[in-house]
Amino acid sequence: MTRYIRLDVISMVRSGYFIVFSVLFSAGFYVMFTKLFTVAGWTSVPGFAVTYMVALAVSGAFYAALTGGGIRLGEERGSGWARQLTLTPLSPRRYVLGKLVAAWLLALPALVAIFILGVALNQVAMPLGNWALLVAATWGGSLCFAVFGVAVGLLVAGEATQFACLGVFFPLAILGGLWFPTSAFPETLRRITDYLPTSALYRLGVTAVHGSGSVATPILVLACWTALAGMVALAWLRPESLSPTR
Repeated sequence: MTRYIRLDVISMVRSGYFIVFSVLFSAGFYVMFTKLFTVAGWTSVPGFAVTYMVALAVSGAFYAALTGGGIRLGEERGSGWARQLTLTPLSPRRYVLGKLVAAWLLALPALVAIFILGVALNQVAMPLGNWALLVAATWGGSLCFAVFGVAVGLLVAGEATQFACLGVFFPLAILGGLWFPTSAFPETLRRITDYLPTSALYRLGVTAVHGSGSVATPILVLACWTALAGMVALAWLRPESLSPTR
């Protein structure tokens, strides 16, 4: 299974689709709002370049995990390739587990790419320990997104998987405050956003940047969403679910 995971990750990293939507999309937003445009009360806030770097790194990791775990899995189910693979010693559970691990691994380069951009473009600096904590927190938390991807990939097959993943990605990224501030949202909606996995991972990353702060609530939110997505995936993880006719 290790060899399968390695090949899956390499093929995804070499994919133009992965580079454009997981890295360049977030990088474009970062350049736009830290170098090209100034929005009073938002981009002008001290430390914005650092916190927005964290937000867009989480956004990139989110889509990378959805791509590797959701779109890839759904397309392979739709084409029948998933079924063929499970006729080898790679059992259905090992195949799906491989997709989960690959999706989680794919989140790491998406995170690191935006962190490097923050250093190169805006001279973001912090102690080495904080950098290590930031990478560990955001990558560890992105396991939630990988489980999300696998759940979507098991629920939807074929070309529809891409649209399903986008239907998950855009609302959670926007409502989670990864692209734009949520201060303009109605109060009730702002309260809801605190319990979204995207917002939780962003807040966890910002806490790592500062090296202090409460992490209990973000970790609990991520754990609950991971458990929920995991239960959905397990409920649909049957040999027949990998058939292209499903």
